[in-house]
Amino acid sequence: MNLKYVSVFVAAASTLAVPLVFAQTQTGAQPASGPAYQLSGTSISGSNGSSDIMLTAPTGDAAPYKTESGIYLYPTVFVGMGYNDNLQSSATNQIQSNLITVAPKLIAELKRKGDRYTALASVNNTNYTNSSPDNATNSEFKVAGDNYFTSRARAAWSLGQVRSTDPRGSNNRPISSEPDRWTSNNAQGLIVYGAPEAQGRIEVDLGSQNKTYDNNRVNTAINDVSTNSFGSRLFYRIGTRSLVLGEYRNAKADYGSALSKEDNTDQRYYVGLTWDATAATTGIVKLGKMTKDFGAAGRDGFNGESWEATIRWSPLTYSVVDFESKRSIADAAGFGNYQLTSGTNVTWQHRWNQTLSTRAGVGLLKTDFGGTSRTDNATNFGLAVDYSLLRWLKIGIDWSLTDNSSSVPTSAFKRNITMMTLNASL
Repeated sequence: MNLKYVSVFVAAASTLAVPLVFAQTQTGAQPASGPAYQLSGTSISGSNGSSDIMLTAPTGDAAPYKTESGIYLYPTVFVGMGYNDNLQSSATNQIQSNLITVAPKLIAELKRKGDRYTALASVNNTNYTNSSPDNATNSEFKVAGDNYFTSRARAAWSLGQVRSTDPRGSNNRPISSEPDRWTSNNAQGLIVYGAPEAQGRIEVDLGSQNKTYDNNRVNTAINDVSTNSFGSRLFYRIGTRSLVLGEYRNAKADYGSALSKEDNTDQRYYVGLTWDATAATTGIVKLGKMTKDFGAAGRDGFNGESWEATIRWSPLTYSVVDFESKRSIADAAGFGNYQLTSGTNVTWQHRWNQTLSTRAGVGLLKTDFGGTSRTDNATNFGLAVDYSLLRWLKIGIDWSLTDNSSSVPTSAFKRNITMMTLNASL
């Protein structure tokens, strides 16, 4: 599992981008259970209100190519060759295969009068030598803008499309002859009022997604869904580097099929603290409750505690420890009324010298399937070593292990993925 390509539950507005050991990657290292695509507009807001990036695409350390029109281009490519010993996360009759992943990406950036605009285009193609039905090509295109009106007022927007797949075995639908492919059209907006050092700050975000499955319609049509989300946060400064916050989020999911009983409203209420207390520590911790109410009569929902925490400790300039913990709820993926997940991850990133760096992580994920007696417990380990051959060329070795136990024996599995990786940029 290449931790660089792991998705995070911190959304684009967050300043703490921390890899999740148990998150889904493009190489088939899917979590033990969980939704295939996160809702937009349900973010953890970062602790630093002065971040230069809101919804536009970050460029990382890549060097740009500047065009005559003033647009900067950031092309990168990732290549991975490896081995997956359980492609379909199966308890028995595991499919093992060598694999190769090629993932080019291009970001175009334009800065004008303090505003920033980006366009992102990426493709991820993974092929398995022993299981061609599991081959997948995913892509994303997104345009976004961060606009700064005054020292107090700023806003951001994004429009995009994701074409992706649910790897076979990553959910509880029947396994078809090929992965379930889907397309999601997405829009998101963010408004922030309050200067970075002001006594208070207000954030409001809106999100809309329309996700439609493109194949295997006998099993997937019932999962077509449109989701509209809203979030608001109020920050109040209690010290030079600390703020308290209150947050409300609402996401309404409407499923297109008349046979579906999944239409629901997801609500979250939080109070919390965000801080940049020392040069070594920054973080945000939120405690509260969440509810999931279904429109279908007789379908039990959920009402209970929730938390979200992201803490980064940097004892040295070249060493970082990230801690994440979250209790969340997601729509069912073919089993039960919903999925209640509690996850904790610790990741350590260390640069030993100018060319050698390592990343090590461990994660625990518990999933309760609402309306059933099933509970899954997954332990995940990840280790990666990267070596910079040149400023623009890095090679590495990544290894990940998932050990998922379940009260339903047929849902238990173990999976190892080993990858040799190459990252190239300008």
